[in-house]
Amino acid sequence: MAKAVVFDNPFMSMSYFRLILRCFGTTPERRAAILEGTGVTEAMLNDPNANIDLYQQIRQNENLDALMGEGWVTKVPELWSHPSHGAFGVAAMTAPDLMHAIEFMARYSLVRAPLNKLRLRHAPAHLTIEYSVNETLSEPQRRVVTEITFISVRSLVATILGRSPEEMAFSFACREPAYASDLRKILGEHVTYDAPSNSIRLPGEYLFVSSPFADSLLHDHTVNDLERARRRLSAPAGIRRRVEHLLTTAPVGRLDAESTSRALGISRRTLVRRLAEAGVRFRDLLDGEMKRRAHDLLEAGLLSHADIAMRLGYADPTSFSRACRRWFGSTRKHARKQV
Repeated sequence: MAKAVVFDNPFMSMSYFRLILRCFGTTPERRAAILEGTGVTEAMLNDPNANIDLYQQIRQNENLDALMGEGWVTKVPELWSHPSHGAFGVAAMTAPDLMHAIEFMARYSLVRAPLNKLRLRHAPAHLTIEYSVNETLSEPQRRVVTEITFISVRSLVATILGRSPEEMAFSFACREPAYASDLRKILGEHVTYDAPSNSIRLPGEYLFVSSPFADSLLHDHTVNDLERARRRLSAPAGIRRRVEHLLTTAPVGRLDAESTSRALGISRRTLVRRLAEAGVRFRDLLDGEMKRRAHDLLEAGLLSHADIAMRLGYADPTSFSRACRRWFGSTRKHARKQV
């Protein structure tokens, strides 16, 4: 039953967060800096069933950028080996061969983390893994997530091959960072930047190397759990829960339907259809979240009307005023009523 609880949660595993905190939070001051603004409590850290949303993980990544400087991902590449990926890593490692492991990753990556989407392109001499990251993130945020993913995939391949996969090639759809030489020490010399898209290329001879960890019983068990989780996430009620959580945890501004659908890894049309099947419209969920945030900010009384309008993503204070009249009446006094 414990597994069902974990996999039923549509958000990110806590394992990455815990590992990063343990590795870099070596003093009380560093630990506090890494936790700042994430909303993650000690109780959550100690709860084996706890999960976090993508913005909590991104905030931790940003805290590491501020604390350690860009390139902190390269400091301890062992963090991104397959044990850190939980059941997802177990299922990949216990697949019969590397090709099956990669196909599994492409199918279930969104179950593990709502940031990633993998697409496979086959050619006679190689396989290309095209990797896209949640587009609601900034370029530095996408770069960090891409680096972690690339190091993780290389670690998986190296473990199954039993040697360093020197022939692998990695392309980043971003500028070359100052620490690129450190990343090449981990990924190898075949690393390029300013590419049209993020991608990993593997030689064809890698693909049918048998995994020394192949275990059909364990693999099938974890895949079945992940398949049930994938179906739950794709069901109308699951989509509604994920949308509500994304809207609640989104940073300053607002997510529109297009950004939300990209964050969920589905098309805008599918988002609209699944929400309709769940008996709600996206605009109503968004309006409810904007009303809640406006109420809290007005109640706090720390920001001006114009500042609140800007924080909530309104084009101008007048538009925000019209929304307030619709929600609360004509004055801030009405906003103090219970929402």
